[in-house]
Amino acid sequence: MSAAVRTVLHHLGLLLHIPGLMALASMPVAWAVGEPFAIGPLFWTALVSLGVGQSMRLGFRPEEELSLYRSMIIAAVGWLAVPLLSALPMLLLATHLPESAAYGDTAAVFGRPLNAAFEAFSGFTSTGLTMATHPSQLPHSLQWWRSLMQWVGGVGVVVLMLSILKPSVSSWHLYESEARTQKILPSVVATVRAIWWIYVLLTAVSVLGLRLAGVSWWESINHAMCGIATGGFSVTDASLASYGTGAKLVMVVVMIVGATSFFLLYQVVQEGRLSGLVRDQQHRVLWLFLILGSCWVLLENRFFQTDAAWVDGVFQWTSALCTAGYQTADVGSWSPTVRLLLSLGMLLGGAAGSTAGGLKQERLVHLLASVRCRFQILTGSPHQVRHFDVAGARVSESELNRIGVGAGVFSLLWLGVTGLGIFVLVHLVPGSHDLSEILFEVASAQGNVGLSTGIVGPDLPWAAKSAFMMLMWVGRLEIFPVMLLVVALVRRLPGAS
Repeated sequence: MSAAVRTVLHHLGLLLHIPGLMALASMPVAWAVGEPFAIGPLFWTALVSLGVGQSMRLGFRPEEELSLYRSMIIAAVGWLAVPLLSALPMLLLATHLPESAAYGDTAAVFGRPLNAAFEAFSGFTSTGLTMATHPSQLPHSLQWWRSLMQWVGGVGVVVLMLSILKPSVSSWHLYESEARTQKILPSVVATVRAIWWIYVLLTAVSVLGLRLAGVSWWESINHAMCGIATGGFSVTDASLASYGTGAKLVMVVVMIVGATSFFLLYQVVQEGRLSGLVRDQQHRVLWLFLILGSCWVLLENRFFQTDAAWVDGVFQWTSALCTAGYQTADVGSWSPTVRLLLSLGMLLGGAAGSTAGGLKQERLVHLLASVRCRFQILTGSPHQVRHFDVAGARVSESELNRIGVGAGVFSLLWLGVTGLGIFVLVHLVPGSHDLSEILFEVASAQGNVGLSTGIVGPDLPWAAKSAFMMLMWVGRLEIFPVMLLVVALVRRLPGAS
């Protein structure tokens, strides 16, 4: 075994500790909510996760610093392995529920391994598409596990791993492997610890906000965890549709905060610099889209869906653009034009460096800056030396070309994956769903959103479930780590050059 493979397996072993640590932290919760029958499944999950992870950690000693390439391989494999291990408590719990407990058939759905794996992938990728038809009937310990997966996955499993490591060259490459580039503090480890500090604080504030809006403590805790993670799992059957206007507006704020970059949140929380909210270019674009998109949805619903409340239109557009996935209305009954608009919002996503998915507003800013500056080049003197302002930074023409090409390549790949997903699922999704519904569902899965027109459910064929799981995985890793993993595997095939 090569030194590179041993180094990768060593770091992968540390990632595999995460489900075990989550299971240990969840055991007191299971006891507190009066469900001691959940402690056994959580214990076995901890034993398997920590046992396998520690064996890999001790058995494969790293012999070199991690390159960005190997860090991306670790991220790609880790984001497959961690959800699969995290499906274990759902699978065990579903098959060992006490006969006297009246949980309906919803929990039994997770007795099928593919359904449990789907829920775990949707949880850790902070997507929110679910196999649970009646989440309110799930055991409280299972509701908590779903919320915890989204809360941890919203920040990222690699970021969680980095918070307990010592600073090194490998730390920066691992940080980049989850599509993060901004540092809040000088070292990566200090940055991720600051991220977690802000994350916990904002979660607590979100819980209090929902509680003051009249939501019960249990529902406030779970919805705040998933809302700040822009996840979308709910502990109610109707998501947030049954809540009043006050609770919905609180969640709108929570979703927007979740889609704001941690770099900007640190400036606001730690340094009290509110000016960044309007000076940062990608966030100005985000605010503009939130306002214009809400107005457009309201106008569309005014003319085509007159019974849709204004708060539902604002809520659903915010949920789509911030990739939060909460619903207050049946979007499947809305006009195809509104569904197309929501699909566009899910493709765009929130700010880079946040918990949101999608293309990210920063890449859109780079693309628009490249187009604007290209016109300046074409209309100016051919021998003029030019510098351009891009996202608050002054860059040269060559640097602008590099930024524009990078954003363009990623956008092309992203749309290519979207097109491929639509092509595949058109042939896999049963029933009479039209193209706009399938586009909506693909954009939701790939953008890690969770809004649904009703296509995703426990009765979906296994091939379609697997395709949606792959879309969630690719979307969360932002394509490149997955491509590198595929290339690495192909090169190892017999006869591959």
